Parts: sequence; structure tokens; C-alpha cells
Amino acid sequence: MKRTILFIMMTIVLLSSCSKPKAEDKSTVSEEESIVMEKAFGEPTPSPLDIRSGDFIKAGDIDEEYITKTEDGYTFVSVLAPVFGISGFPYLEENNDQLYRLRLSDKNTYTASNDALAWNTAGGQVRFRTDASNVKVDITLHYVNSGMKHFAPSGVSGIDVYVGTGTERKFNRVILPVSDTAYSGTVTLSNGVKEVLINLPLYAGVKELEIGFPSDAEVAEPLPRTYEKPIAFYGSSITQGGCASRPGTAYFNILSRALDAGVVNLGFSGSAFGETSIAEYTASIELSAFVFDYDYNADTYEKLSATHYPFYEIVREAHPDIPIIFVSRCNYSETNINDVQCRSLIIDNYEKAREAGDLNVYFVDGSKFFDRDNPGDYTVDYLHPTDLGFRAMAEDIYPVLKEALEQNK
Repeated sequence: MKRTILFIMMTIVLLSSCSKPKAEDKSTVSEEESIVMEKAFGEPTPSPLDIRSGDFIKAGDIDEEYITKTEDGYTFVSVLAPVFGISGFPYLEENNDQLYRLRLSDKNTYTASNDALAWNTAGGQVRFRTDASNVKVDITLHYVNSGMKHFAPSGVSGIDVYVGTGTERKFNRVILPVSDTAYSGTVTLSNGVKEVLINLPLYAGVKELEIGFPSDAEVAEPLPRTYEKPIAFYGSSITQGGCASRPGTAYFNILSRALDAGVVNLGFSGSAFGETSIAEYTASIELSAFVFDYDYNADTYEKLSATHYPFYEIVREAHPDIPIIFVSRCNYSETNINDVQCRSLIIDNYEKAREAGDLNVYFVDGSKFFDRDNPGDYTVDYLHPTDLGFRAMAEDIYPVLKEALEQNK
């Protein structure tokens, strides 16, 4: 409905411009206002820091332990090298540099499903700066995740690339996977120094990732983000990114760019039931904020009520000062008793937290994410969002999360 209203208001503006209005006439929405409404995430702004600041090193001079091969004038470097910034894996070093979203030393405390899905690199990002006019990317997966008919392979196991800093990061290209576990691609870049961001696959695990630079190209660590401590997102397959057409269009990655913040994705497809082990893991991470919505899997009042408030309490006890955002499901039906009861429970728990004195909690109503007149158009299967659905989710969560983060500085 909200987007229908926006369309009507913009139409009024366009129609009013077709003929000269009388002096006393005023459009319902001014041109400036309509432009602001379209820009849900505000004006993209590059980092205020100098893109050339810091120490650069020629690719060919990077420590040999990180160089995987040299061929055709290119030096291929493992993304584990210090010149890269890797986010989305809080225990990367402790996990022996394996791209695992949880903590390997605690793997026996997780459900088998959560453990298996933790190898999927949803939310994982690699950033770096370079003056190269093109770079090559070689990626090796642990396995090929096939057979997902409702989900594009480019989202399941592809990677995509953005260029820019701050909140001004523009899509460059997607590198499409093949039927084998290894694939590659070339990224064409503009001249001069720029920052590159690579979003890792949503439903596949990355075993190795190497970036090939012209050997005389210079490379440096990425610029600091506005929010260096990540935002954690906990939930179901939707939180993990199903069914974005590519990683960068999943809602948490949209929010990552819009807020210039790293993310830790704790979406577990079909397996998010508010487990204490995941709550405790979330509590162990340094965070800027926490967003959770798992009533897709814990989809009855009985399932959700047993874990929802305790999950919040575990995270809040460890993080007394961060914003915590309660979100309800997007594919909401007023005629479905479970949807109604779960949404009411989430609202009740949000109000309970505030009544207990926690004023740093927020509620975002997922039932309003999609136009109620035709919510199915925002999904693949009336459940998993398309890119349009994820964009709608990000647009509604963004202002709440932005305000909460700014108040928490």
C-alpha cells in the first residue's frame, strides 16, 4: 500500500507539470519531496577519508606466504593477506582462517543444521583498495549447492562486486558460478585508486579466494567504516539471503552499504529456532546493533514464546548499550492464526523490554514491508523475497536502525 501511495503522489506531480497551474494551486507533493521519497537511503556519501591515505604496497611485493601464483603478469594473493579486510567471520583467526560463521571450538553445541549452514558465507565481505584497472578473482567452494529451483545460482554460490567508499558504493559486476567447485572472473575498474567490495556467496561455502593484481599494481587495506563493529542479523532462510538474485541484493547487504557498516549474518535456512547456543554466540561478538526475526521457523506461539524473550535477554546482558531491533515476519497473513499470534508476541516482548527500563529496543513491523494489495509480487514463492522484496525490507528497517545507531554513538 505504501508504494501504491507513493506512485499516486508521484503521478500527481507529473500530471501537474503537464499544464501551467494557477497561482494558488499547489501540488500534493513537491518535486523536491518526491525525490527525497525516492531516495530511501539518503544521498550516497563517500568516506571523508583520503582514498590514498595509509600504506600501499605493490602486489608483487606482498609477503610470499600469501602469494598463491604468478602468471601472465598477474600476482594472485590470498584474501587472508593483511592488505584485505574480511568481515562477517568474528572468529576468523581462532577458526584457523576458515570462513565459518560460528565458532569452531563450540561446534558441538550447535545443532547439526546450524553447524552445516555456518559454512555458507552469507554476509561475508572482502574489501581492499587498489590502483589496478582490472583484477582477477579465483574462487573455490567447498561444494556445489545445486537443486534449489527457486533460487538463482548467482545468489546461491555467485559473488558480486561493488566499488566506492562510505555509503557511495556502486554495483560493478556479478561473477557467475559454474557447475564445478571452482570458477573465476575479471573485474574491470576505473583508473586511479578505488575501494573494492566483494560480497561472498549466500548458500555456499568458500574454501579459497584469491585476487589477481597486475604485479606492479598497488594495494592497501580498505578505509575504516563508519561502524567498524558489525551489525548482527539472526533469523531464517530469509535472513540468510534466500532468494536474492545475487549476494549484494540481500537486505542485510543493502543495509551494510546504506549504513557503511559490516555485518555478521546469522541466518540459518529452516533452522532458526532461537537456540541458546546461537544466542550465546551472538552475545560473544562485539556489535554495533542486533536485528532478529526468526518467527518464520519458530512459527507458532508455543515455539516462539519459549525462546524469544530469553534470546533477547542473553544478548542484552552481554551488550547493555547496543540497539536491539525486534522484527516480525514479512509474509504476514491476517487470516493465519500463527502469524497473528507470533506478531503479537514479538510486540508484547518489545513492550515488556521497554517497561523493564530498556529504552534501546525498537520494533519494526514486517507485516508492512510489502504492499498488502499484492504482497506475492515481492516474493518468489509467497515466502522468500525477490530483490524487490529485500529492497522493501531494507527500506523499512533502515530509518529505525540508522536512528538507533546515531543515538548510540
